Amino acid sequence: MLIFSFPSLSRAVVRVRTLAAQLSKAAMSTNHQSSSLSPAGNGDAPTAAILIIGDEILKGHTRDTNSAFLTRALRKLGVSVQRITVIPDVQEVIAKEVALLSPQYTHLITSGGIGPTHDDVTFESIAMAFQEELYPHPELSRLVQEFFGVVDKDSAAMKLATVPRSAKLNYGTDPQTGQLMRYPVILSHLNRRKPTQE
Repeated sequence: MLIFSFPSLSRAVVRVRTLAAQLSKAAMSTNHQSSSLSPAGNGDAPTAAILIIGDEILKGHTRDTNSAFLTRALRKLGVSVQRITVIPDVQEVIAKEVALLSPQYTHLITSGGIGPTHDDVTFESIAMAFQEELYPHPELSRLVQEFFGVVDKDSAAMKLATVPRSAKLNYGTDPQTGQLMRYPVILSHLNRRKPTQE
């Protein structure tokens, strides 16, 4: 399973709590499938790779704190993080890494490259990696309209609502309030075929 997050556009503490709740729900919903999705197919613990996307990380302008947070959160859920990779905001590089990593691990989690600017190409890259088309997800379009007040489908903000066709939204539940989160984690390519054994 490939997981990438829609930006919550709120304070870091809220984002961390939100992502933890959403990861928990996503991991629990796929734990029953973990034996058929594990690379060896032998029922081992679920595995994960984390793909950090961003020129700002590679240039040293921004510190990567997501890897440490994700690794701790995933360990608590019984998921073994086996690889962390940092790559630039280059569509071909992202697509190549996603195609390479996704069949090797139960979960591939991307962080970064989701936004309305020209260098935010994660959604396009995921679609390229899995040879899927992009489409404006109706629910994400509604969220973007509510948050940004934008209705023009060609606006930069609406880029946040254009996702691969296989995308599923997972809102998760806020552990403090019990309410659904306002912004979803986006799950993609959930029905990947089991790797063949030789």
